[in-house]
Amino acid sequence: MQPACLLVALGVVTFARRAHANDLDLEDDSDKTAETRNSEASKKQQASKDEGTPAAMPVATIKPHAYTLAECLGLAERNHPNLWAARARLASNHAQLDEATYTPYSYWSANSTFGVLPQLGGTPFYNAVPRTILNQGIGSSYQPFLQFSVRGTVPLYTFGKIDSIKRAAEAQVRLGEWDMEATRQQIRMDVRRAFFGLMAARDAQYIATEVLSQLNKAIDGVAKKIDKGDTSAEEPDRLRLEIYRDELNARLAEAKKGEAIAIAALRFLTGVQTAFDIPDEPLRRPSIVLGPVVRYLTAARLFRADVNRARAGVAARKAQVDFARSQLFPNIGLGLGFSYGVAPSATPQNTAWIGDAYNGFGAGFAFGVEWGLDLLPKQARVSYAESQLEEARSLERLALGGTAVEVENAYAGAAEAKAREENWDRAEHRAKRWISSVQDGVDLGTKDERFLIEPLRAYVYARANHVQALMDYNVALSELARVTGWDAAAPQEG
Repeated sequence: MQPACLLVALGVVTFARRAHANDLDLEDDSDKTAETRNSEASKKQQASKDEGTPAAMPVATIKPHAYTLAECLGLAERNHPNLWAARARLASNHAQLDEATYTPYSYWSANSTFGVLPQLGGTPFYNAVPRTILNQGIGSSYQPFLQFSVRGTVPLYTFGKIDSIKRAAEAQVRLGEWDMEATRQQIRMDVRRAFFGLMAARDAQYIATEVLSQLNKAIDGVAKKIDKGDTSAEEPDRLRLEIYRDELNARLAEAKKGEAIAIAALRFLTGVQTAFDIPDEPLRRPSIVLGPVVRYLTAARLFRADVNRARAGVAARKAQVDFARSQLFPNIGLGLGFSYGVAPSATPQNTAWIGDAYNGFGAGFAFGVEWGLDLLPKQARVSYAESQLEEARSLERLALGGTAVEVENAYAGAAEAKAREENWDRAEHRAKRWISSVQDGVDLGTKDERFLIEPLRAYVYARANHVQALMDYNVALSELARVTGWDAAAPQEG
């Protein structure tokens, strides 16, 4: 084995020990903090000034606030436009409920007229003025008059019309509440996916950056040996290392793209457009224990927004059927009225059989029945409402069955991600032990450096796939929480 390969091996070993660690690593490292990176950048900037080269861009010294997962979820629930729209729809549903509650008792009206009248004397039997006097111009004999009346109906028995329409409005409110809950659950899922994706992208950058630094050193060492004519290093060795570096640079670009997409999504979801960041921590295995599938199926029947929306729709359709049937029957109510009129220029009329249009006071009540006899159209409306009820019941069955399928699919995805994460965790630890075993043989002289290549490649491969599996497991649990409506099933921290 040539010394160039040994340089690569030692570089990857160094990376394995210095890479961004998590709680599954054999040896945790202290990551570079933002202050350390800023300090190094400042030193480079000062060195550039000393050499007379153009200075680099100034380094930000104010660290943005690192929002935790819980803070991101809270901000998204407060600021997301879809939730604001859902709240507005729910407010309109409450307004419809208020309308249904108060409308039956609002059949009241008031009327008032006022103006001036000429002198009107006599009675219908002994007329003192001709009718043409009402059309004369305004003169000194005109005096003001006022008329005021109030009338209305109080429903006593409507055969269920009032109760059924109120129940339909209440069901509509419940549907709006579950519609907002469905929006909230989807937004929480989107936040978690972006949050875990950002953490995974940064972990990938840490891995690629550390390996690239060691590869660059190895390439420089090989190049120097070739320039000196050292036969222990050949041109294919440098080309092999450069190809591996190009591959890592491509992967690094993908990781940076993923970071940009994830952080842009989080900024939009949370509504925080400036000074936004998340804690600089590695992805960890979720603390949530994956239970049996029956637990999540039961939770979906209780908490899933689609199921509860279907139930609210069935309740609303039932109430509408009751309302349509009650329309076949009359309304019984109490009519109330009050009127008052005063006209000083008109002679009051006291005859019982003659109404006085200008002077008088009256109040009264009477029982009445109102019954529309368009029975055939009303029966057609009953059939229409019953058809809508049957449709709502079918959609309820669809919601229950479809939700069960989604829950089982999400559960299978979470179980697969869990098994994959555990296996890659074991593979990563075994690769580390493999590296240690081979390195001991190299140190003792029983093996040469070429035996390090295979375990090193196995470690890097296992490490990268372990990070991906950790993200997939967190996202799968978040999706399981969404399809069940049970938010406690999702990871509560990054």
